[in-house]
Amino acid sequence: MSTATNLSRTLSPEESKINTHRFSDEPLLLRLDLTTFAFYTSLQDEESKRLMEVIARAANLDIANRPATKKELKKYKKPGYSENTRNVETKYRTKEDCLLKSGTFDPVWGLKWLLSYVVLVDSSVFITNNAIRLCEITEQWLNALVKEDICEISGCISELKQVLNDAQAELANIQLLSEKMPGKFNNACSLLFGGDLKQVHIDPYLPKWAVAVQDYDSSVASAEPANTDLIMSLTEAQSYVDGVADLRSTCISCGSFDIRIHKITTPTDELGLVPVRVYKFDRQAMKDYDEELTLMFEHDITVNMQENMVIEATLYKLENGKHFIDSVTMVWPSYTPLDYVILF
Repeated sequence: MSTATNLSRTLSPEESKINTHRFSDEPLLLRLDLTTFAFYTSLQDEESKRLMEVIARAANLDIANRPATKKELKKYKKPGYSENTRNVETKYRTKEDCLLKSGTFDPVWGLKWLLSYVVLVDSSVFITNNAIRLCEITEQWLNALVKEDICEISGCISELKQVLNDAQAELANIQLLSEKMPGKFNNACSLLFGGDLKQVHIDPYLPKWAVAVQDYDSSVASAEPANTDLIMSLTEAQSYVDGVADLRSTCISCGSFDIRIHKITTPTDELGLVPVRVYKFDRQAMKDYDEELTLMFEHDITVNMQENMVIEATLYKLENGKHFIDSVTMVWPSYTPLDYVILF
């Protein structure tokens, strides 16, 4: 199941006419709950069960607090307990109808939400092995739903499997990118031209050239906050940006943006920097802004990138039109439904 605050999109006029009871007399929520609980109890280890609880919560299925009691469910559809059966179905239908007031049943959207926002932000599963294990358990769960002839799932199983394939390919890379970003070149630009690193490490009262021509030494050491490690020296920073921009350049604009990776090209300079063509992305409209930009990254970063991944970062523009980023706060998989994700 899905809700507007959880696993769904807002209903369109056409979707509001959908009757999710059309495949069975039983409420969809009841059929999902019965199969999900049976699958949950079949899991052998506690970690798998914990991950399944994360999956179930994302699907509006509360394993620990089901709409009907254990006693009622044990008697469900048993001979001589017709009134109990009606009561159970009424409880599930009531909850289902409540959920459908704020959203529509959309398992593909819900799976994208689970394997992006829920995995990365809304739970503690984002350790690579756990994220991949969660994908595996999700696939087993979907197979169990199909095996039980839940037509609302089997009717879109190929799309669901594609989302799973994308997640298995991207989640491990997402973690690596989160550890590596923004990379040496962008850090060098941040240190030299006015990004966060310059604000943290360089005395703002020193003249620009007095800072730019000297290595990080005792003359600026007092500007370093306690317990803050300098990522690179000024000499190193200059070597990374040599030929890209005049050291006297200044930033003419900056701002926090979603940045969608459009095309990863091949290295074009001696440093092995890889031009990556990107667009600023409007998550509310779920479309790009018009202007294509180029960012530069080391190859050990671009090897983990995939087209359509979205980077949340501060984007800077220099006087010569070159761009760089810092303050990367999030890297989202390509399939993330970003119109429902808060900007971090």
